Amino acid sequence: MTLLLVTGLAAAFAPAAAAAPLKAAASLCDTAPNWQAGSWYTAGTVVRFNGAYYIAEHDNPAYDPTISTWYWDPYTCGGGNPPTTGFPVSQAQFDQMFPNRNSFYTYSGLVSALSAYPAFANTGSTEVKRREAAAFLANVSHET
Repeated sequence: MTLLLVTGLAAAFAPAAAAAPLKAAASLCDTAPNWQAGSWYTAGTVVRFNGAYYIAEHDNPAYDPTISTWYWDPYTCGGGNPPTTGFPVSQAQFDQMFPNRNSFYTYSGLVSALSAYPAFANTGSTEVKRREAAAFLANVSHET
């Protein structure tokens, strides 16, 4: 297990690794309603909330998209280049490293939590950033 994790982390931090783009579909965004408290949202619904778009990953009774990251994921509309998270691991790499994780733990939740620590995996050389992220994710894997 440790060898697989280390191998997976090494592959994830290879220089050629590119961040996976967020989902894109202009038609859903053209008709996306503003998020409204008290509404029921089924999985797949796209809403507009504080100027950003979110897609419901699970049915929910209008949980706040920026707080309830198990229910909502950020959604990119209209193609183009989606914003990057700045975290050295893409969502595709995260999903590959943790395929059997508890569904409560999402990439968007990780990125959201890391926003409270702007210097984490964001200072020093690219190599230092990758090592810091790798050490963190190895610990997460070990603890879960």
